Amino acid sequence: MHFRLLPALLTALCALAVTFPGAAAAADPPATGPPATTGKLVLDWGKFERANRPAARFLRRSGGVRAVVEAVNRRLSLPEDLSVLFSDQLDVGPAYFPVRLVDGRRTKLIHMPGSFLTDTARTMRRQLRGIHPRWKAKRRNRAAKRLMASATEFVLAHEIGHLLVDQLEIPVTGREEDAVDGFATYLLANDPDFGPRSALAAALQFVGMAQDGGRPRIEDYADEHSVTMQRAYQFMCWVYGSDRKRYRGLVGRDGLPRSRAARCAAEWRQLNSSWSRLLAPHEVVPAA
Repeated sequence: MHFRLLPALLTALCALAVTFPGAAAAADPPATGPPATTGKLVLDWGKFERANRPAARFLRRSGGVRAVVEAVNRRLSLPEDLSVLFSDQLDVGPAYFPVRLVDGRRTKLIHMPGSFLTDTARTMRRQLRGIHPRWKAKRRNRAAKRLMASATEFVLAHEIGHLLVDQLEIPVTGREEDAVDGFATYLLANDPDFGPRSALAAALQFVGMAQDGGRPRIEDYADEHSVTMQRAYQFMCWVYGSDRKRYRGLVGRDGLPRSRAARCAAEWRQLNSSWSRLLAPHEVVPAA
């Protein structure tokens, strides 16, 4: 069942121009955004274990996660500066959580571990091998890294959603995990630097995670997250709903059931309207 989704997802991804914002930059310049008197996200790169350095190096050079941080900073003002740390220095993540600094102060940060990047690239290679068995290893590895970078943009935006719910006291009804999946899709799909590729890459990643996990267990149904395949289908639904003509290839035998697809445009409009209204009070006011 899971493999049936792969052709639809990969066809949609291949139809998009997969370019990375700021890909030519060798290092991260300071993130642009609101004035210094307002809080912002600060992107930091720490140390990585040897096995995770290739994926981390590719991700950093792609410029995609920097662009996610900048997109949030341009639009929203936070109560304080908060770190987004990519490293293997903490054995947790991807996650947003409280930490105690060496000077005793408490803060919160988003941590994205290198093992997640390597595992995601491995998942993408396996997915590509199943669909394009004749591809040479070099081509498959290059494509897998690009898909890893796109999926990581989405997962980072998901964690930023948790941060915003906490820091801006954004009301949530239902599961917060579902809400911030919606935020990530809303943020990136509406941004011309990203469009739907990040959400579709995340859907492809989640299909691979579902394959690895086997049949859902009681713990999966009881979890704070929706079942993994449900999340993949939901990402596809939002993308399809954003432009039904352009993404009609996501619907049918190898994708969304038509009965589900019929609701996607309305769900996308609701998602857009809801997050726009929730974030409006926290938007940066341009200087006069």
